[in-house]
Amino acid sequence: MSNSFIKLLVSQLFANLADIFFRVTIIANIYIISKSVIATSLVPILIGISSFVASLLVPLVTKRIALNRVLSLSQFGKTILLAILVGMFTVMQSVAPLVTYLFVVAISILDGFAAPVSYAIVPRYATDLGKANSALSMSGEAVQLVGWGLGGLLFATIGLLPTTFIILILYIISSFLMLFLPKAEVEVLESETNLEILLKGWKLVARDPRLRLFVSANLFEIFSNTIWVSSIILVFVTELLNETESYWGYSNTAYSIGIIISGLIAFRLSEKFLASKWESILFSLIAMAIVTLTILFFPNAQMFLVFSALLGMLSQLKEVPESVFLQETVEENNLVNVYSVLEVISTLAFSVFVLLMSYITESFGISISFWLSAICLMIEAILIYIRRDYFK
Repeated sequence: MSNSFIKLLVSQLFANLADIFFRVTIIANIYIISKSVIATSLVPILIGISSFVASLLVPLVTKRIALNRVLSLSQFGKTILLAILVGMFTVMQSVAPLVTYLFVVAISILDGFAAPVSYAIVPRYATDLGKANSALSMSGEAVQLVGWGLGGLLFATIGLLPTTFIILILYIISSFLMLFLPKAEVEVLESETNLEILLKGWKLVARDPRLRLFVSANLFEIFSNTIWVSSIILVFVTELLNETESYWGYSNTAYSIGIIISGLIAFRLSEKFLASKWESILFSLIAMAIVTLTILFFPNAQMFLVFSALLGMLSQLKEVPESVFLQETVEENNLVNVYSVLEVISTLAFSVFVLLMSYITESFGISISFWLSAICLMIEAILIYIRRDYFK
């Protein structure tokens, strides 16, 4: 891997770890202050809405600012905002939830600008897209695996102010590392209006059959994945496995471990995976559908953890070829526009599909939800097989 990509990887690792610590800390602090579930639930909702709005506007930002500068400036902005919030925590006994919400929104908007850019910049820095995407996925999942538990532990043991100081230090390190990212500009026609720039990614997706396939397949997968949302999978854990709610956390850990293991495999064998993109994706989808139904037919608490890890492994074996396919299909100058569209579609689809799957689970039972999940994976597999020539 190139030095440029390693700088990106390490800076993102520090930033992502700090982001998770920030969310855990703010959620816990809001709950302690308000004692309200609704007030606490507003934090992830505000983060989601803010990131969604930022994703829509990313093309306008990259029109004026180079991709590497978007990453460094957004991270620097987050650092300044957090420093102000830490100062308020230091001089005040408590900060009102409304004020905290404003900081959450501002930081999440900046983070929303960075998300599509961090994907779009990978081909600029990476010499091996397979290894690069595997490394990013592994580091991201490792941070998720460690971050939530460690963030909660830090808050519980050392308190609000020391934890936010640690987050601030991580932000500063990430901001410093991002200053050394090589320049990566997006060429924009001077004659293009802001509206044309905003619509550019949508037009690219609508016109290119390969991108339409990617979006269609992704929608089926998003719907399938909604069964793993806490409110839905908890029904399976409590009703069919007869376990407590904490067991869902164990399955999440097993899933993350599976992704990391599979990421290592994909990293070592990236050339073989990239030489057989559609075969890797097809195999993973069919295997995931089979494992999903196996979980339903043979509800066993111990095996559920094993199957969760297996699903994590299979999802990663599919994700790496998909990421490389997208990065090779779209021109570098248009990649950030397309990623912006994908972020918007994914966010909207996930929100709608979670509500739909929750209704189905409540009305018809968890078994129907698992069947629908497996069917969606099989439909996606059929789409990939029919259009396998797109991957050559």
